[in-house]
Amino acid sequence: MKALIVGAWLSGCSLGRLLMDRGHAVTIIEKKAFVGGLCITRTDRDGVDFEPFGARTFHSKDPRMIEFVKRFDEFNGYVHRKGMIINGALFPFPISRRALERLLDRARILSELESRPEEADDSNFATACISRFGPTLYKYFIENYTEKMWGIRPKQLTAEWAPERLEFREDNNDELFRGQWQGLPIHGYSHLLEKMLEGIPVRLSTTAYRAEEYDVVVCTGPIDAICGYGRGTLPYRSIRFHYQYDANWEDDNYGTINLPQHPKFIRKCNFRVLHKQASKLNRVQYHEPIAADGSNVPMYPINTKENDALFDEYLLETCQKPNTCPMGRLGLYRYHG
Repeated sequence: MKALIVGAWLSGCSLGRLLMDRGHAVTIIEKKAFVGGLCITRTDRDGVDFEPFGARTFHSKDPRMIEFVKRFDEFNGYVHRKGMIINGALFPFPISRRALERLLDRARILSELESRPEEADDSNFATACISRFGPTLYKYFIENYTEKMWGIRPKQLTAEWAPERLEFREDNNDELFRGQWQGLPIHGYSHLLEKMLEGIPVRLSTTAYRAEEYDVVVCTGPIDAICGYGRGTLPYRSIRFHYQYDANWEDDNYGTINLPQHPKFIRKCNFRVLHKQASKLNRVQYHEPIAADGSNVPMYPINTKENDALFDEYLLETCQKPNTCPMGRLGLYRYHG
C-alpha cells in the first residue's frame, strides 16, 4: 500500500512508523518547517528543556504502546502530579477527601458529597460536574476554569469527558495518571519523533499533494479544512503562552498547577520539575486560553452538541471520499489528554 500522511504531528509520525514497519510505502508532508506540531521540545537560554506548546507527560497502560515509544528514547520516570490554587492555598488535583480538611466550608462540602445522586446527570458538562462534586467544589475549581478554557458557559459543553478527567479521590492518591507508566523522553519530544521518522520520506513546509497518486491519504489537520469549509467552520480554542524566569514555584511535587480563580490564566507549569533537570532556575509557563482565529494554532476542539453535529456532517462527507481518512485531535474533533 502507498500511503500519504498529511501532518507530522504525534499521531501522523506514529502512524507513519507503524505502517513503514509493516512494509508499506509511506510519505509524510508537513506544513511547518519542523516535525512534531504541538509536541516539540526546545532548550532555553539557560539550558532548560521546555515544550513551547505546553507541558506533556506521556502516560499509558498499554504494554504495546509503551514498548513502541521506548524504541525511540529513554524516559525520565517523572510521575505527573497536578496541583491547584484555591483561595490562595495549594491543593492536589484531583481533589481528595483529606485535602478537604483545609477548606473552611468543609462541612458543607461533605454534606453535598453525601447528597450526590446515585447516577450522575450527564445532560451537559455543568450538570455532570455538579452531580459528581456538589455545587461548592464545582464553584471552587471547575466553573471559572471551564469558562476561561472554552470561552462559553459549562452547560453548553457536552459531558463526554467529565468522568475521564474529573474525579473526587477517596483514597488520597494524588497521581493524575495513577497506575500508568509515565514520564518524558530524556532527549525531548522532538528527538523522539525524529528518531521515529528515520527512513520515512518527510517533506516540510508544504501541503501540496495529488491524492490520486496514493492508495490512502491520512489527514491529521482540521476536518472542516479537508472539506473546504463547505458546511461552516468548526471552532477551536488556542493558548497564548507567557513565561517567567526564575519565578516562585509552590511545590516541586507538582509539575503543573491549575489556577481556577485567576482572572486570565488557567494553569502554569514548571519545566525544571517536569524534565527532572538539575537547574536551580524555574522556567514557568502560564497558559491563557484564546479563540483560534486563523492567526494562531487550533489546539482544542469545543465539544458542544451543535459543534459535534457539524463534525458528524464533515465526517460523513470525508468518508465518502475514495481514499481519505481523518486522524488526530483536529481530524476527529476530539481531545484525548
